[in-house]
Parts: sequence; C-alpha cells; structure tokens
Amino acid sequence: EAERLNQIDSLIGDLRERAAELRGIFDFDRKKNRLDVLNREFETADIWNDPARAQELGREKKSLENVVERLVEIDSKITDSRELFDMARGEDDDDTLVAVEADVH
Repeated sequence: EAERLNQIDSLIGDLRERAAELRGIFDFDRKKNRLDVLNREFETADIWNDPARAQELGREKKSLENVVERLVEIDSKITDSRELFDMARGEDDDDTLVAVEADVH
C-alpha cells in the first residue's frame, strides 16, 4: 500500500513538473500578460473606432485565450488531484485513491 501511495504521489509530482515545462514551452507568462492587455483594451470604447484592428485583436485574443485557459485548466486539475490525494491518503479513503490514481494515469 505504501508503494502504491508513493507511486501516485510521484505521478502527481511528475505531472506538476510537466505542466511547468508546458508553461515555459508555450510562454505562458508572456501570453497571459498580453491577454490581460487585450482584455483591458477591449473594455474601452475606442477599440471599435477601427473595426479592422478590433477584428485582428479579437483573433489574437482568441488564440491567446485558447493557450492560457488550457494551461490554467491543466494546473487546476493537477492541484485538485493533489488535494484529493492528500485528503484520501489522510482518511484511508481507498475509493478516492482509486479515482485519483485513474485521473493521473
């Protein structure tokens, strides 16, 4: 049982490391900052004075959202798995451990 718990713990740690690598590969911080800038720009009325530019920025915003939201979702799922694992391990909840183990494989 201890070996199984260690394996699950290790898998979650590996997923966390891979997620961090993906954030680097996809330049998450730069994309997130640019998305924040675009979101602020879309909150101003001036952007609609130039429909072609608004459309171009809208496409860029959508592209950035796809990457940023996916990476945030991955981080969130890993965090949820870690929390469930820690809780299940502490309470000897085998059903939850099985579910977490399936999620991280």
